[in-house]
Amino acid sequence: MTENMSTARGYYSILRYIPDLERGEGANIGVVLFCPELRFLKARTSRGNDRVRRFFRSSELDLQRINAFKETFEERVSIEAERIETIEDFQTFIDTRANQLRLSEPRAVRVLDAENTLSELFEELVGGRLRGERAVEARKQLRWQFEELLHQRGVAEKVERDVRVRLPIMDREIRFPYMFRNGRPNLIKAEAFEAEVKRNIDRASVLAVEAIELKDAPDHYKLNVLASFKPGDDESREHIRALLSKFGVDVHADQELENLVRLIAETAH
Repeated sequence: MTENMSTARGYYSILRYIPDLERGEGANIGVVLFCPELRFLKARTSRGNDRVRRFFRSSELDLQRINAFKETFEERVSIEAERIETIEDFQTFIDTRANQLRLSEPRAVRVLDAENTLSELFEELVGGRLRGERAVEARKQLRWQFEELLHQRGVAEKVERDVRVRLPIMDREIRFPYMFRNGRPNLIKAEAFEAEVKRNIDRASVLAVEAIELKDAPDHYKLNVLASFKPGDDESREHIRALLSKFGVDVHADQELENLVRLIAETAH
């Protein structure tokens, strides 16, 4: 990549699965790209485990556990994205990985477009299918539908966008795509529950903890979730709605977005 005025300096690290830490042999299963100038930190991991099976050729591999490791790792990187600001912060994050997923020492790379660079690094260093593509697209689709409804109903100006909230207890900042006020600030985020029921419930539990922190914050925020589910997955839908309602979180499934927009139209100011 040619270095010029339009590029930024970035750093990438390879995520490896190392079942035997003493031997140190590992299979590449993902990439993390950090670009301080662009405020970009993101992980991309393989959806399948073909590389792991080819590398270790063992019938004792716990592939479900490896998938859980990858999912947890991506969530961790997403959380740390608001906190890691310097290469020293990134190095500390690399050094504190403690399970069978380890990160290589960071290497410099010139970045023109961070998402494209991450995709190129993934294809070059890992290959295979991308994990979570469906979930990413589902979240984008939810936000697009919601945005369209806001404009169609003439209430787009009642909604704030790209809202950042600092949670003092956890000392971290979270970004929300939307917020409206109706006597209380209502934050809105999109979530795709596209995994098996247990993992969906685990993700909802993280949201429940987040809702508690938001409620206890100085402005006493309320959390709203735009939610998509796999077709026919009524079990996840029922469990997640029941769980989050106990923590004051309103869940708006993709076909229920009209109800939320109507609430905004009637109560937001």
